[in-house]
Amino acid sequence: MQESGAAALTMLLPELLLAGDRQLPTRPIPGTDERLAVVGLGNSRAFKGGDSEVSQRLLSTFLGHGGSYVDCGGQGAYLVASIAGTLGHKHSAFLGSYFSGEFRAQSEAAANRLRAIKGGRPLDLMHTYPEDGVPNWDVFREWQEAGLTRHIGLARHNVRYYDAMMKVMQTGTMDFVQVNLSPLESEAEDRILPMAMDKGVAVTINRPFINGRYFSIVKGRPLPAWAVEFDCTSWAQFSIKYILSHPAVTCVLTETANPNHLLDNLGGGFGRLPDQKTRIRMRELVQSFT
Repeated sequence: MQESGAAALTMLLPELLLAGDRQLPTRPIPGTDERLAVVGLGNSRAFKGGDSEVSQRLLSTFLGHGGSYVDCGGQGAYLVASIAGTLGHKHSAFLGSYFSGEFRAQSEAAANRLRAIKGGRPLDLMHTYPEDGVPNWDVFREWQEAGLTRHIGLARHNVRYYDAMMKVMQTGTMDFVQVNLSPLESEAEDRILPMAMDKGVAVTINRPFINGRYFSIVKGRPLPAWAVEFDCTSWAQFSIKYILSHPAVTCVLTETANPNHLLDNLGGGFGRLPDQKTRIRMRELVQSFT
């Protein structure tokens, strides 16, 4: 009876949490007066594939609920910036776009093109992978000092890059770091996240669902009845809330081309979050499925 009652309640929560145009909670970007919504959009295949119709549906839903951070690169960044402007969010959409310090001239041309679409203001975040960014970090710092971008950072999704990313964080010149984190990939909690908190670096999280593998692991399994204690209504939200309950995390990036899945993901940003004891319980539960 207890489990069926919890299941009935959790079925109602998405509608309650996303009723009307309720806006996502936000968290501060360390060292600034800026804030980002706690759930962001990863570099969806709709953006990368140039699908304007699906991209507009995603961005309309996302931005309409107060979303801000969109991770995008290549031609997809121009599409996202253009649609955001059409939807009236030219300045409120926060774009984390990718550039190469090695190919400086091409990157500067691309950045200026993106700036023009965004109304001529400095870009929000120019970031790259550590294998490009570490040897060319001075280039990114020059772009920031010249006013081409407000923030710079590094992004990766594998533990083998952590040492290189931490060396740059140690310099005190990094604004954003993006790493992987989920109940199945928790290594960043021991190394990256404590240093980010110490150095005042904003943390964005990728791979909350491990590129879909997470769902294959939890498929067919009932959500635990105790998930209702932190307003969790789905396995997607289970991972999102695990991530957001870490105090170092600024925003978790969820990647989807399905507007219905996006709504479910956004629901993970609302309501209560698990405490540390519950986080351990969540991690142990999901890892027991593997």
